[in-house]
Amino acid sequence: MPRVNVGDVALNYEQQGVGTDLVLIHGLGSDLTIWDSEAAIFGAHHRVTRPDVRGFGVSDKPPGPYSPATFACDLDRLFVACGIGDAHVVGISMGGVIAQRLALDFPRRVRSLVLVSTSSEVGQKATATWQRLADRIERDGFDAQTADASRAFSPAFARQHPEVVAALGRRNAACDPRGYAAAARAVSDYNWTAELRRLIAPTLILQGLDDQLTPPGGAVKLSRALPFARLLLVADAGHNLPLEQPVVFRDSLLAFIAAVDFAHASRRAAPSASGDTDGHGAGLNVCR
Repeated sequence: MPRVNVGDVALNYEQQGVGTDLVLIHGLGSDLTIWDSEAAIFGAHHRVTRPDVRGFGVSDKPPGPYSPATFACDLDRLFVACGIGDAHVVGISMGGVIAQRLALDFPRRVRSLVLVSTSSEVGQKATATWQRLADRIERDGFDAQTADASRAFSPAFARQHPEVVAALGRRNAACDPRGYAAAARAVSDYNWTAELRRLIAPTLILQGLDDQLTPPGGAVKLSRALPFARLLLVADAGHNLPLEQPVVFRDSLLAFIAAVDFAHASRRAAPSASGDTDGHGAGLNVCR
């Protein structure tokens, strides 16, 4: 697996396939291998890049604090290192938070967004819960309770597939406690719903109706805040929608980004009077 320096950390990533760029961002407690099945399928149509975000996998795990802006800056630098101009950016849970911040801070990097099991803000009660969990894991490490992944799935799926739940629990427990805690704090307290109105990237929001960690109401609010968003509410799916409903996830994602690519190619074939042929109006920010 290649590693690349992006400011103060080295990020591990994998890249495969040929086509327009597609970047997959994993969630809290995970790493790039969570996308193994999808990368093989998506790589038939796109150049797929999967990073381990800072604090996870084989990427560096510096002391916190981390922030959504820090994660977004890491990705911008990864784009530069990998020769990615813009990409379809897919993020689940924490990855969806990072994808939103990337689109807000570096709009030219984002051809489209696919946001899965995520939200644009966190309420006070949830913030306090996540920060208590981060403090506990940082202090004591993981135990059977803090590593348990049963609520990350719909109740029906958890009953029917205990082996999948157990595997995700083992993945949680294998995380570096300090990196996990820093990331949990980073995505425990944010609210940029009002900012999203300035995003022009086409967006697909996928939300399981049985999500116990990010309730569907957050996805509805997210869809109403984004000017060019489509919301797909998926029955019989919890927080880990790609694992519970893989066909729905893959087919809806591929159809959506194919349509975006077609529209993008059409615009480039007929440039606007303003000369903006890339479909984005705002410029790039610079990480400092």
